[in-house]
Amino acid sequence: MSALEELKIYARERYIPVMSDEARQLLYDTVATKLPKRILEIGTAIGYSGIVMLSASPQAVLNTVEMDERSAELAKQNFAANGFADRVNVFVGDAREIVPLLTGEYDFVFLDGPKGQYEKFFPYLTDLLSVGGTLVCDNVLYKGLVEHIPDDKRHKHITVARNMRAFLDDVTANPRYSTRLYRIGDGVTVSTKLR
Repeated sequence: MSALEELKIYARERYIPVMSDEARQLLYDTVATKLPKRILEIGTAIGYSGIVMLSASPQAVLNTVEMDERSAELAKQNFAANGFADRVNVFVGDAREIVPLLTGEYDFVFLDGPKGQYEKFFPYLTDLLSVGGTLVCDNVLYKGLVEHIPDDKRHKHITVARNMRAFLDDVTANPRYSTRLYRIGDGVTVSTKLR
């Protein structure tokens, strides 16, 4: 069994969300095709998707942001166990505070952080992403609610679904991007920055 498979089992046994197998394969293939040098990830969790990306692009360095200290510590251990410790910087804290402070250009961004905040991150990520760079966003259909937002105003996920819908509308219509929506997992967009 591969280290990644073991990590997936560990996560699922503890109800830690990790990507679906289809979404993981799409992420791996996209990174392997683009071969980015600098990757930014919002939402480290235990390092699963980061390991996928670093495996796909042997020259890449990953800067990843995680709010939960325990998850960030586990991620550091998992990166080290897979031989990636020297290619990863884990920033612990609220991405809403960290992302606006980031500098430099990234040629690949993976957004898998707080689902209700994608729209707020989008302008900052656009500034950080180089022309020709790739933005991949996971969970953009958010439990199937984005395309069928419930009428029940008390529904606990309605605000997140509305925020995600605004982001999805923005990223797909934005003239600076060419975006494709993949209906796999919980929905994944792959966007190329055109200008």
